[in-house]
Formats: sequence, C-alpha cells, structure tokens
Amino acid sequence: MRILIADDHELTRAGLRAVIEREPDLEVVAEADRAEMAVELCLAGGVDVAILDIRFGGGMSGLEAARLILEATATRVLLLTLHDTAEYVRSALSAGATGYVLKDAGREELLHAIRAVGEGRTALPTDLLRLAVSPSVGPTESDLARLTKREREVLALIRGGLTNKAIARELGIGPGTVKVHVEKVIAKLGVTDRTQAAVFAARAMP
Repeated sequence: MRILIADDHELTRAGLRAVIEREPDLEVVAEADRAEMAVELCLAGGVDVAILDIRFGGGMSGLEAARLILEATATRVLLLTLHDTAEYVRSALSAGATGYVLKDAGREELLHAIRAVGEGRTALPTDLLRLAVSPSVGPTESDLARLTKREREVLALIRGGLTNKAIARELGIGPGTVKVHVEKVIAKLGVTDRTQAAVFAARAMP
C-alpha cells in the first residue's frame, strides 16, 4: 500500500514515516509540507492513501485538499489531526474522507486506520463518530476550563487581536510554540479558526 504523508511539521512526518515503514505491506512514497503539494502528488498518481493534517501553516487546508484529491483521483484520504471536535469530524466526512485519527493515537490504532482506509473501509473511532452525529453546539465554560494556564494566556492575546509573532514577543516564547498553543486552543474549544476563538473569549473571559 503506497502512502503519502502531508504535514507542515517535519518531525511529525519523520515520526509517521518511521512507524509506517516498519510494516512490510506499507510504503511511504511521498511527503508534502503543504496541502497544495499533496494534491499535486496525488494527481500525479501512485498514491493509495494520503495522510493529511487538517491545518497547515498557510494556504489550502487539509479538508480542501481532501476534497480535490477525492474528486479527481482514486486515492483514499485519512485525516490525522489534533482536532477532536464535532465540526471538524463532520467537515472531514463531508469532504469524503473515510478515516479520521487523532495525533495522540497509538501506533496500532494508526496502522489499523491506514489499512482500513486503503481497503475502502471507514476508520473513525466510536467517540468521534458520536461527535459527528451529535447536535452542533458552540464552546462552553467546560471547554474553557480544559485550557492550560498558558493556553488561556494565548487565548486572551488572540482576543486582543495579536498575531502569533506579537504573542510570542508578549510571552517571551518562540513563534513555533505559539502556533502549537493556538492549534490546541482551537481544538479544545471546538472552533474552526482564531477568529471564532476570539469571539468566544470576548464573551466568556473576564
């Protein structure tokens, strides 16, 4: 089974490759650090399963890439992400992806999902499936309570309209670290972008 890995974090790609290439029936044939590149590689052929992150640093999202790949090729799509929210799961299924796995999944869960998707089956954990069919609701106070102290600090600065670089300067941390915090805030609140996070923060945070 020929695999493409698309993620804008080099270490994530390297970790996935190391896990996958230990399996005799799986082969990583391509890597991409942008969603646009993933689409191009799949259009060129020779990819059975594309493993896509949902969010990239800029440009096309993984969901957009999934739609294009599934519309134009026989490649199947497995989304690998931090986001365990109903909106993201529904969007993934709407895009046509048949697999959805969280980045903190174990090795066996990941490999099972790759093989299932490659064989035309669905790989969606039961708890995420429940999210997908549950009524859509916005962030709640309990979602806010899930944030760490640092994530709340980042959210407060997002509410103030600061960019990642400005947040990094304000908190004395690197822009890459800020990006990770922002992604976790978005995931935990169940929103799709920093604008929705800022709106919620303006309403819910003192």
